[in-house]
Amino acid sequence: MKRSSKTSNAPSSSRQPLAVLLKFYVPLAAASMLMMLTHSVVSGAIARTLYPTVALAAYSASYSIVAVLESPVYGMGRMCLTFTQSRRSFRKTAQVAFVILGVLLAALSVICWTPLSRHVLIDMLGVSEEVYRMAVPSMRVFMLWPVWSCVRSVFQVPIVIKKQTVWLTINMVVRVMVMFAAAAILPGLWPVGPVGASILMLGIGTEAVLAWVASTKIVEPLEEEAPDELMPRTSVLLRFGLPLAIASSVQTLGRPIITAALSQTANPEVALAGYQVATSFSFIFISLTYNIYQLVIVYVKDRGSFQQIRTFSAVLGTTALVCLWISVVPQIGTWIFGSVIKVPQEVIPEALKAVAFVALMPFFASLAEFFEGILMLGRQALWVTVAKSGNMLISSLTVVILAKLYPAMGAAIGTIGLSAGTGVEALIGGVMIKRLPACRRLLQEQREYADG
Repeated sequence: MKRSSKTSNAPSSSRQPLAVLLKFYVPLAAASMLMMLTHSVVSGAIARTLYPTVALAAYSASYSIVAVLESPVYGMGRMCLTFTQSRRSFRKTAQVAFVILGVLLAALSVICWTPLSRHVLIDMLGVSEEVYRMAVPSMRVFMLWPVWSCVRSVFQVPIVIKKQTVWLTINMVVRVMVMFAAAAILPGLWPVGPVGASILMLGIGTEAVLAWVASTKIVEPLEEEAPDELMPRTSVLLRFGLPLAIASSVQTLGRPIITAALSQTANPEVALAGYQVATSFSFIFISLTYNIYQLVIVYVKDRGSFQQIRTFSAVLGTTALVCLWISVVPQIGTWIFGSVIKVPQEVIPEALKAVAFVALMPFFASLAEFFEGILMLGRQALWVTVAKSGNMLISSLTVVILAKLYPAMGAAIGTIGLSAGTGVEALIGGVMIKRLPACRRLLQEQREYADG
């Protein structure tokens, strides 16, 4: 199945000028960085509530649970981008995505509104009763999360295909403004309520609505289907999309496992709070790598462009790594977490230690996203699931073992696990694109097309 001529993988030239890549990718990277900045806005708002350390731990626990059922939405977004050729195929992929959303919401409702929440948070994650009482209201607010994420992911697809990615940045800027306003108001109005979850949902909801507006009212519409265009069958979409959905969900299973491991450390509430603050800050830079798969799907056409985009990806990851290591210089880190984010004083050392270990993650993530983009081009979504499963397995084993042997390490246990898991994910992806005939044939055939 091939795209229309405007988005075809059959190239007329191998490499793109750097300016073309930057014009496409910088708005995506800026939007992702702004998105992760909003998580630090949330952490800062929670830090101004009545019981900040417990509230941060509760937010981290509820976030980790709901993320498992929200993350498949991103796999659906990738499915839509891969299979959308025209207005009709976009509608078909969107319908499949929203059906899967309904299943996710049903499962999430059972967890959030039944006694199962106690079993999940206390028996499985091991949080305290105090943290549990604050986590349940956050989980119920978070039920909006997969809804907004699905709307956003689906309606961003036409924007990306039309290479109008600047609208993603504009939408994110508005989201940030909404969240800053909410963060300034809600801690005072609701000092013991689910402030963090409410702020995040207001922001994502705003971005989702704006994505719909830009996609349907502003950006040039997708082309009508060609007479000979074959519509993807629902079974084909599910065979491709479900492994991606499972891959995203499997990866986020590591979050509650990390939460459970940190709950067994010497000072669990401080460790959970430090982990939440450190990751919400670090992912501002790690998010530079989030949209590499879109770059791959749109621009990788032959061996020359493969090498160009791979180098581009590695440079992004290295840049983020350097920025994170600079941020843990004591004077800089203390100012960021103490004066800017304003986290509780006892959490600052934990956060700095955790950031130092997660700094390797963006380099590994840049390679993993690149390799998985190639796997999707080759319609090898199952191996994306395998790679992300390897990530979850290694990160989980790492945190469980470290929490058992070195409980005094605190929040750093979680970020060591994140870096180790992402490294394994990149390794699996890199090995498979060299071994799978579909991926090798993809590059070889397109290289011959370009040469011909």
